[in-house]
Amino acid sequence: MYYRIAVNFCNTPLIQGFRGFVARLGEVVVQVSYAYMSVADEAYAKCLLVAKDSPHVMGTVAVGKVIAVGVGANGFREGDRVAAFTITGGGAQSILTVGADNAIAYNAREYDHLDSLIIAVLSIRRELLELVKGANVLVVGKDLSIIPFTYVAQQHSLKVFTIPKYTLWPDVVKGEHISVHEDRRFFDVVVMASCDPLVVSLVPRLVRDGATLIVHPATRSLLRLAYFNVQSITVKLMQFGDMASGEAVYSRFKDLIKSRIPVVKPQDFASKPVFPAITDLQSL
Repeated sequence: MYYRIAVNFCNTPLIQGFRGFVARLGEVVVQVSYAYMSVADEAYAKCLLVAKDSPHVMGTVAVGKVIAVGVGANGFREGDRVAAFTITGGGAQSILTVGADNAIAYNAREYDHLDSLIIAVLSIRRELLELVKGANVLVVGKDLSIIPFTYVAQQHSLKVFTIPKYTLWPDVVKGEHISVHEDRRFFDVVVMASCDPLVVSLVPRLVRDGATLIVHPATRSLLRLAYFNVQSITVKLMQFGDMASGEAVYSRFKDLIKSRIPVVKPQDFASKPVFPAITDLQSL
């Protein structure tokens, strides 16, 4: 019997059992060590998002060991450590079957499985990080995915702004503070990793005409609630998988992240969900 952390469409997380797994064409099977509970998982737990199917397995990034490789899943071997990007959910289960296109073999000896998970969560692709350079940037959201943007923006942007009430660690994500009700300033780039209805509806209106809104994939379906007061805007989804980029950010924030992001057992998470968090699937 294997176990997973899931919701029935939305609401309270549950630990559920399931039997068996098959490595289908182009897939790898992973024995998961850790899974990251992101803003997307928080949205399902609070019914801000409702899954199309039930049960909906939580966990948007997972790290573990390959135990089976399907035909056509090239570049993977049994025993490889992998990062699996299950951005819409599915990582928080003791055994995970994932398409090879959504997994990266990552056997760096200097990092353990927990390090590797955090690096994967921070592994925003460089072409997205480049967009904040030389720009006036607003960063908002209570998710680790904003940290790489903040890290780059603080070094290379004209000015960085945050909304402290709705932003992770405002003492670290430093910038000039504004209110979610701001209506006089507009930005070249807005980075948003939040499913809070107030944030999703009001923050996009702060994007300047012709500028860029970068959102966590979980936020995409909620943008129908957003108010835009410009004629032209480019919306880009956060993309993950640049492990070298993640390593650079992790080296700067390693101690901070490990001290502030809780690592919890599945039973404890199910009884009292907290976000963001890392679940230790090794105890399932």
